[in-house]
Amino acid sequence: MRHTVFIAAAFALSPAALVFAAPQSAPTAGEIRAAIQVGVQLLVDDQEVYLDDPPVGSLSQSALITYQAEETLRLERIREWCRGFGNEWPYEGVYRVGSNGHIPSGYRVGGTSIVCSLLVQAPGFANDVDRRDAVTRSVDFVLDTLASDPTMSAGPKSGYDVRGWGHTYALQFLLEALDQSAIVDPLRETQVRTAVQLLVDALDLNETTQGGWNYANDHSISPFMTGPTLIALYQARDMGFVVDPAMVDRALTSLEAARSSAVTYPYSGTSSATTPMPGSSARSSAAELALHLAGRSTDDQLRVAIEGFIRSWEFLLERKSQQGTHVGTYGIAPYYFFFGHTYAALAVERLPAAERPIWRSEIARLLWETRELDGGWNDRIFPRTKSYSTAMSLLALNAPARPALSEWQ
Repeated sequence: MRHTVFIAAAFALSPAALVFAAPQSAPTAGEIRAAIQVGVQLLVDDQEVYLDDPPVGSLSQSALITYQAEETLRLERIREWCRGFGNEWPYEGVYRVGSNGHIPSGYRVGGTSIVCSLLVQAPGFANDVDRRDAVTRSVDFVLDTLASDPTMSAGPKSGYDVRGWGHTYALQFLLEALDQSAIVDPLRETQVRTAVQLLVDALDLNETTQGGWNYANDHSISPFMTGPTLIALYQARDMGFVVDPAMVDRALTSLEAARSSAVTYPYSGTSSATTPMPGSSARSSAAELALHLAGRSTDDQLRVAIEGFIRSWEFLLERKSQQGTHVGTYGIAPYYFFFGHTYAALAVERLPAAERPIWRSEIARLLWETRELDGGWNDRIFPRTKSYSTAMSLLALNAPARPALSEWQ
């Protein structure tokens, strides 16, 4: 492979067994800091008020180019119009709801929360008035949507819905906002603390019959969704919120059952059949990291997941920014691309300190290969999802500087 940068005797490796070639065009620490600053400003400028827009559907290549140009212009006009009172960064996918086919609230809350997590974490937040104002408006958007939108209410899961995705990332964002003192108004802080406990309770009601979480059905675990949800729940418990240990244990047990000996995970369920690493590589780090934080994974297993992502990067790249979802030889959906970078980068920070620099450098180098001219990233055909992709990429680059993830004892 063109991008393979190391030689390894086997997947289960000790640090001494890894031999890396010199990184090709890996960004310097200064370039990474500058990229985070540029990306933060791009995100603040792209905050919007969501106006219903029609689903895109399947397009010919020429029609796709036309749509992207027209949609980019439409979004620029909306964002300029609502400058100073925009309140969200909706995640856009192929899934739409309602008679008008609008973006579901789970995607709007989830996408907004992911961007805000980055804005709160990135250096300089405390003294950046525009960023703080943008986050405050989004806090209110998330709180209002959770309180008033019945599609985001707590309750047993039924069929395909994306509430859980919104619940998970809203929980992560609100916890980080509290932890980073991003909320200065006492009344709003009280509302956030109430919402955090309600989100934890909603996840309890929303778990699948196997344990864990899945937005596609109510009977089988999704490792891609369960790993991030557990990570958020660990932090909630660390910050004093009530988290049911039995719920967490069920999810961890199902994740372990889903893991193959090669540290791969199926898209859904606990099937013992081995999923090829290219098909699992973007979710292996997220799932394995959740297990590692709970003492149910070893450094070697976590290292396998990280290496699997890097080895499989070109297979993920083939699906980046393409139409469709789970298609191709390995059933890779485009939205896994930057998700995979984020959780691989977070997993690196759990490895022994001496190993981390070379892994960090390689993940940053790969991110630089897909960075766009304006300093953003995008792994979907939709211009709007540049916000989600840019935030996930910056979360990966900022992983060494963020506070350590909570463990589950």
